[in-house]
Amino acid sequence: MSTEFAVHGDRQSTKPALNMGVSEIHTHSEIFRAGMPHLDIFGLSESFCLSNAGNHHWSLISKLTEKLPTEWTNSQGDRVYASFVYTSVTYFRDFSVSEDDMIRTECAARSLQAPFLITETNYINSNSDIVATVRLMSTFSATNGNSNNKFIKSAIEFHSDSFGATIYDSTRKRCRELRQHDDTGLSKMREHTINPSVDFNAANFMYFANYCQIFKRYECPRLSSTAPVQTREIGYFGNVDPFETVTIFALQDNMSVTSAMVRSSDDKCIARSYCRNYADQSEASLTLPVINAKAG
Repeated sequence: MSTEFAVHGDRQSTKPALNMGVSEIHTHSEIFRAGMPHLDIFGLSESFCLSNAGNHHWSLISKLTEKLPTEWTNSQGDRVYASFVYTSVTYFRDFSVSEDDMIRTECAARSLQAPFLITETNYINSNSDIVATVRLMSTFSATNGNSNNKFIKSAIEFHSDSFGATIYDSTRKRCRELRQHDDTGLSKMREHTINPSVDFNAANFMYFANYCQIFKRYECPRLSSTAPVQTREIGYFGNVDPFETVTIFALQDNMSVTSAMVRSSDDKCIARSYCRNYADQSEASLTLPVINAKAG
């Protein structure tokens, strides 16, 4: 694995290093007091970390394009959306987060290879320990007709030179491994009917953080309720229409779970998740799996 993943895999790398020659236009930060909206039974929640890091990511796109999200349009004048194709959340559970703790978030753009942008957001406690890291990779897409099942690739202009080719290559490789995973052996867990008032965002698509929520709810709920997440990766391959049904398939291997979300209308896998849970709070190492690619 690339050394640029060190903040995910090296438990010695607990000090933030976001100001190493990174210009202000490539960073975004804030401080908040941890409360119930930010926490779950183990600390900072996956849903909050993804949503919060997503907002930082979109803020950096606005800085790098010099346009507000509502101004993102293609050459035909159609609205363009920043769509995530890969996300990962990694926790360092040696450092607990409780109510009223002050947390600093520092988000930095790690790679720009238009139309792809990769950011990393660190969540840092008052002792300067990184307690969680979120990596997000986005591209641009526009709707194609009235269905959320049909999108077309798009692009907008960035006012920045390209950078971060190595981290781009390693993240794209990981995304491709998730896309090509052979789901043989995964068992059907549950069906979930999409409720737009709960699962959709203001653009009328399923919100990226809600994929995580659905996986977490149905894949192996007893495991996720007793063993805290160490890392979760998700590859995103499609979206859904209102009230469509998705089916969750999963396979648990000790403390790891591989899951797939399949759309009912065409049996397309629209997302895959790989989640590793801590066996206990003292477990420190992180080894990402080799995804089993489909033959051919």
